[in-house]
Amino acid sequence: MLEYNIVMGSRKYNLNLKSEAIKLRLAGYSYNQIRQKLGIASKGTISYWLHGLVLTESAKKLLEKNTELSYRRGLFKANKIRSEKIKSENISYFAVGENKIKRLSKRDLMIVGIALYWGEGTKYEPENTTNRGLIFTNSDPKMISVYMRFIREILYIPEDKIRAGIHIYPSINKNTATKFWSEITNLPKDRFYVITQISRVSKSKRKTDSLPNGTVVIRVNGRAYFYTMKGMIASLIKQ
Repeated sequence: MLEYNIVMGSRKYNLNLKSEAIKLRLAGYSYNQIRQKLGIASKGTISYWLHGLVLTESAKKLLEKNTELSYRRGLFKANKIRSEKIKSENISYFAVGENKIKRLSKRDLMIVGIALYWGEGTKYEPENTTNRGLIFTNSDPKMISVYMRFIREILYIPEDKIRAGIHIYPSINKNTATKFWSEITNLPKDRFYVITQISRVSKSKRKTDSLPNGTVVIRVNGRAYFYTMKGMIASLIKQ
């Protein structure tokens, strides 16, 4: 009698689970979702119970919607995991690169300075020989700081030969920009000889927040500096 009650109880329990599985399927749940929700380990049991079950049009639409939603959630989770993995890898790559560069020697600073001027400096030779000199233009304060070290520590250019100009948008405060670049270059404010207002036509072509302090132009007049720099660039190219 006890064995009979156990068997009947088990059948009743399974019938209840099957009934719940059918309800969930008609509500648009997938086989895996039903199995997880009801705590059924066997995939075959769910397939057996629901085999031949005819879904209504509304149930089909719900199933499609839930399947798509589940796919999106899975894709979002996968993308998040991938993004975190990439972020972690990038931090490691950054550390590897950072550790490759130790304290710059004088020669290192010279090579860096030559390369910077080669990329960002004016190399054009004007017809008027008296106007020849070094002109370096950029908006990156870190790059400007390195270049200033180069012309002071490697080229030994006297402070009174260094001038600077700032190109700004109309929306940028002149005094704020001058103060900013004065601190970056370690040049007195009165050494910034020109503040050039960029036209509103140019302003519309570029976001102002990308250059919050404008662009600075570092000028060093002197034919000797100009041709010395060109010679160093030529030598670097030959290496």
